[in-house]
Amino acid sequence: MSEYLSEELALEILARLTIKDLARFRCVCKTWRDVINSRGFTERHRDVSPVKFVSFYDKGFYLLDMEDKHPVIETPRKLDFPLDHQSMIDESTCVLHCDGTLCVTLNNHTFLVWNPSSKRFKIVPNPGIYRDSNIIGFGYDPVSNDYKIVTFIDQVDSSTAHVFEFTTGSWRESVRIPCPDWYYRERIGTFLDQSLYWIAYRSNVDRFILCFNLSTNEYQKLSLPVYNQGVTCSWIGVTSQKLCITEYGPCEDIWISVMEKTGSWNKIASLSISNLISIQDHICDYQVEFVSFTKRNDIVVTFIGYHHDDGEMEAEERVKKKVFLYKTGDNTFQQIRFCNSLAGFRFLNKYVESPVITDHIFI
Repeated sequence: MSEYLSEELALEILARLTIKDLARFRCVCKTWRDVINSRGFTERHRDVSPVKFVSFYDKGFYLLDMEDKHPVIETPRKLDFPLDHQSMIDESTCVLHCDGTLCVTLNNHTFLVWNPSSKRFKIVPNPGIYRDSNIIGFGYDPVSNDYKIVTFIDQVDSSTAHVFEFTTGSWRESVRIPCPDWYYRERIGTFLDQSLYWIAYRSNVDRFILCFNLSTNEYQKLSLPVYNQGVTCSWIGVTSQKLCITEYGPCEDIWISVMEKTGSWNKIASLSISNLISIQDHICDYQVEFVSFTKRNDIVVTFIGYHHDDGEMEAEERVKKKVFLYKTGDNTFQQIRFCNSLAGFRFLNKYVESPVITDHIFI
């Protein structure tokens, strides 16, 4: 690639450039264009790029950088939403992410597929039957080289997967699950490799992971870690390219486990959060609202609390939020503060900019 730099070093430099810079460097020569467009390069860029978090606030979307060394977020970056955000999105909006592209549920029961970097977007209709409780997922199928949206439509005696394929621009029915006897607390599916994952519940004790393979259109049930203490809430995510489960117990503990290649679970962290809430904060009933990982494998934890005294307080004043960053390297917590109030901020999903060219999505 260069007579002055080795190929390996040149690739490492390119992987640390912004998406805007990479768009320019694609035009330098065919070799650089082919390198930047390769799947291997995009995976390396993903591995070294910072994770940011899409959040809903004041009827718009913001990007929050939780890995900044400064504990105060001064000016969150507001995303330039391409539609009339006041009528199209609200607190119930779901946001999914894959390769720098977002899939957003809209109030008119359609989907917005949108790349904030290129500013390109497309409206995808719903499959004909829509319920706010239907689980949804968005991911990439390497076999067909296509991005796909998946939703399961629940009916009386079955739950049927409907898959939107961007190459055909249409929905099609896929696998049918007969007589499902479970429910979901979280609609959003987690994407890893070529599969989507949701946590399904029969009870707080009887739970499993529903896995849907985008390439084979097959589903399977995966076991979850078993804890004797019981579980109040669970979140599914990805850390270090491994499936990750974060569980909040009744004793104000958080357990984090990753799935190994063998399919077994390995507990990697156990956090006690009781010391994070000060004595004066105990007038609020705090619960864990959101848990996720940064690129450094630090853990973002969001608490939401409701003031017990509802006498003369306004509704917004009764809701309190706290955000902490647990640094796994030295086992310490750092509270993240905002220049203004946290009231109204709702963390939705991770976001990592990507050089992957997804132009065929928007045709």
